[in-house]
Formats: sequence, C-alpha cells, structure tokens
Amino acid sequence: MPILSVEEAAEMRLPSPVSKEYWKNSEWAYEHMNEISAKYPNRWVVIFDKKIIAASRSGSEAEQIAREKVGDQEFVILFAEKGIRVY
Repeated sequence: MPILSVEEAAEMRLPSPVSKEYWKNSEWAYEHMNEISAKYPNRWVVIFDKKIIAASRSGSEAEQIAREKVGDQEFVILFAEKGIRVY
C-alpha cells in the first residue's frame, strides 16, 4: 500500500459528506420500496423531498430529468427491481 508524503496528503480533498436530507430520502425510499417497485417496475427512480420526481428505464435519463427539476441538489437514485433476478 503506497504511503503519501505530508505534501501529498495536504493536497488531498475528501468528498463532501452527504446531507441529512439525502439519508432521509434514502430511508423513505427503502421503507416504500414495495410500492415503488409495483408502480415503477424495473425502472430507475429518483427520490427528492420524499417524492418520486423521475423514473425511466435508463438511469442516465432519470438523472437528467431530476437535474432539470432540482438542479445540483442531492437526490437518491435507485433501481426499483420487480421480482427475483439471477445475475
């Protein structure tokens, strides 16, 4: 495992921690996953302010729709898998 010098470590920037709202939206999504999967089966779903603001078969499209609605604010994006899949 490489070891960083003091100078290298000083230049490192850690990612920002996610907001409390992100965790609340994530928790809400998992609490409602059965309903979300039933309504949006096998779709990428974006949750913001404890609401679904976008859904699409494409994750990048769902993200684009969400960005148009809420800009750079944090949101949760997840795949609402319906049924059992073997990968």
